Amino acid sequence: MKHLTQSMASIALLMLLTADVIAALPPAFEGRKLYVSHCLLCHGIDGKGNGPLAKKMQIKAEDLTSAVRSRSDSALHKIITGEVRDTVTDRTGHAQIGKKMPKWENVFSPNQIKAIIAYLRFLSTSRHTLTGDPELGFRVYQKYCSICHGKDGDGNGTMTNLIGIKPIDHTNPHKTDKLANEDLARSILDGKGRFMPAWRDILNKSEVDGLVSYIRLLYQVWGKLEDGGLVIVIRSPTMETNEETTRSLLNDTSCGSADNLSKKGKAHAISIGKKFKSRGVPVELALTSPHCLAKETATIAFSQAESEEYLTSAENLSEDQAESYTSQLEDRIGSFSGKGNLIIITHESNISTLSFQSLKEGYFLVLMPMGGNEYEEVGTYKLSN
Repeated sequence: MKHLTQSMASIALLMLLTADVIAALPPAFEGRKLYVSHCLLCHGIDGKGNGPLAKKMQIKAEDLTSAVRSRSDSALHKIITGEVRDTVTDRTGHAQIGKKMPKWENVFSPNQIKAIIAYLRFLSTSRHTLTGDPELGFRVYQKYCSICHGKDGDGNGTMTNLIGIKPIDHTNPHKTDKLANEDLARSILDGKGRFMPAWRDILNKSEVDGLVSYIRLLYQVWGKLEDGGLVIVIRSPTMETNEETTRSLLNDTSCGSADNLSKKGKAHAISIGKKFKSRGVPVELALTSPHCLAKETATIAFSQAESEEYLTSAENLSEDQAESYTSQLEDRIGSFSGKGNLIIITHESNISTLSFQSLKEGYFLVLMPMGGNEYEEVGTYKLSN
């Protein structure tokens, strides 16, 4: 019985560890697997529409690398599911995906669609091809590399604190894209600097090629944020334990109450600030709704808060006033330029005018200013990623 109990405990621990690894899979890595099994036949290995089935059936499959660049995540989601096909455009009205595109709504889960979109973003932006098997690379990475580079590839592995090293952040495309596949392979084989060991006598060529390809798929939106010039929209928190108090705070912007943010809200604001600081995300300015919850969140997270009336919750505004505030908000976003990023903390009613996607607490929306009142949606991301 004792051995049975020990065996069951071992199995349970293995399941927990496996679940943790699966949960940490990079979206682009997971998206590639789905793309290869479902999309490659028509759109080809490089996404340019030259797949073997498309050639066999003599159909013109779209060049996804071009289509992705001009569309937001929400628009791509609608295209993939088939929810909307003919009327989905980006803000500049580019051409549509063809009607022959299958509807995948009942095939992929929402998370799988996000993963596919992440891989399509990789195909449309990366300058490097995947010369090896990323799935082999994933296994090698977890076995040998995650101890220093972290299981997510962000350079925050166990050894970083133990011996004071700072490995390269593989999730930042601006740090890895400038390195050719051959350069990455050489660093793996021969080592680099004081702490990067040489793996030439441990890993074979297939494993090294797989590692390089897996590293290419580790990129995250944080890498883009580290370069600045983007707009980050965060939803203002609510006092989840007291809706009546929340409503009163929305109407009273004096912020005289000692109990604005809840204990949970303050902890969340602190974690936001720590996350942005740890990833080296420069913040040029933090604009907030005049409401106390938004201002206090910005002050705690970013040590600054500049309130703007046009970020007021639109729920109780007249239609004309709401339209005026939306116009001011779009102008502020589209015309932003700076070395750091612009933080905007506002309410769901305002955020819904900026994106087709709803923004849950714990997530943030990233927008790319295009000049005037124009901007492109980069996507929504989870703060814990």
